Amino acid sequence: MKWSRWTPEACSRLMDLYSGGYSAKEIAAMMGRTEHAVRLRLLGSGCSSRRIKTDNEPLLPSPADAAVPKRPGADGACGADHYESRARAELEAQLTRREERGKVEQAKRLLLEDRIAGEFSRVLSDLPRTPLKIAAPPVIRDADGSALTAVLVVGDVHLGQIVCPHETAGFGCYNPAIALARVRHLEIEAARIMSERPIEKLIVLFAGDMVHGKLNHSLEEDVDPVARQVDLAIHVFFPFLCGLAMGAPSVEVYGVEGNHGRWPGGQRKMPTERRWSSLDSIFYNSLGALCTHAGLRNVRFDDGVASRRVIEAGNFRLQLQHGDQVRGGAFCTGGMSREVANSTLRHVQSGRRPVDYYVMGDKHTSSTMSFGKGAFIVNGSFVGPDNFGLNFAAAPPSQTLFFLHPLLGKTETHEIRLDFAKLQLPLPYPLKESLVELVMSHQPASPAAKQLAFAA
Repeated sequence: MKWSRWTPEACSRLMDLYSGGYSAKEIAAMMGRTEHAVRLRLLGSGCSSRRIKTDNEPLLPSPADAAVPKRPGADGACGADHYESRARAELEAQLTRREERGKVEQAKRLLLEDRIAGEFSRVLSDLPRTPLKIAAPPVIRDADGSALTAVLVVGDVHLGQIVCPHETAGFGCYNPAIALARVRHLEIEAARIMSERPIEKLIVLFAGDMVHGKLNHSLEEDVDPVARQVDLAIHVFFPFLCGLAMGAPSVEVYGVEGNHGRWPGGQRKMPTERRWSSLDSIFYNSLGALCTHAGLRNVRFDDGVASRRVIEAGNFRLQLQHGDQVRGGAFCTGGMSREVANSTLRHVQSGRRPVDYYVMGDKHTSSTMSFGKGAFIVNGSFVGPDNFGLNFAAAPPSQTLFFLHPLLGKTETHEIRLDFAKLQLPLPYPLKESLVELVMSHQPASPAAKQLAFAA
């Protein structure tokens, strides 16, 4: 289109058309100019180049028409009814668009959930259901008649995560084979430590991030590895609990969800909606059902869901949370202080006894800090240094085991180091063939060793 200068007459006609309620696109068609030129001229004249469209608009006049048609109510004499109708039309259009977006998002969510549920059903359909006969040992008490309550914190396992040494300058290495070896090492060490003490009860606290999941929530594609993460976690931690149940008179299991296994997509920051529709929840529920079907009578799963779990441990109260909500201060000490203060106020206002010991994970490092008459116990991780952990102080992989005396409270704390664990062949836990292939694909071994792993 040939360029032409904006003459005073053209500018006057432009403003008349604009006052008549026509859009920049319509004005450009009537004046034989580009829409971009019309918008620039309107902006240069201090006018907005946008217009609210109304229903039942008249047809456009031809560019040859000399007279400028006026829309109904476009002159200075328009009444309040005209603006009210335009406002009502705009609000109705916005409501319609909002409802349509909500329906589309709901349909996408249902399709995605159906697909993921189908994938989980396919992967988890062959879980073992063989009843087991595990005899719980009797309660052994000390000379004064007291017995201890053991508390084992298991969290930040991140099953499915792969940390390559060449991406961490040689500081970190993690994969399903290493995770399997560390789970077995934790079971052996925890059982050994408990066997040397009079134990009345074992409380297992799953602190979240048991599976690595996909934090970017792109679960619409490549969902099979996510289902296999849960599948591997169930096949590994079921015999893990069976081994611990053989050395404890009773076992209570509690769990909270982490921030890595949330699904489906759209949840970028925690806490958010549908927090408990997570891969950790699927793992906990499946593991609890499997223990019930196997007949583990001395193992009890608590199926409550909350961001913070309050657990009665004899004369003391524990609060379990993943810990992604606790932030602020050097090593999150400011967040810990706020958590203790807020939790104490909640309990006092509701007439309950405050919490004595706070347990959380998420920080991938192990520590214990005293608060009041109790302590804040931070659990370590299975992973050790990874790409994210290189930004913070070095922390070896570890998990926490501590004991509660019925009168003295926490008497000792054990940091069970996991970086010395070695994978045993045959594999320590019975896995199905697809999971054996997954584990051995990350374990450099001879063909004979791989054959030994499959034979197990």
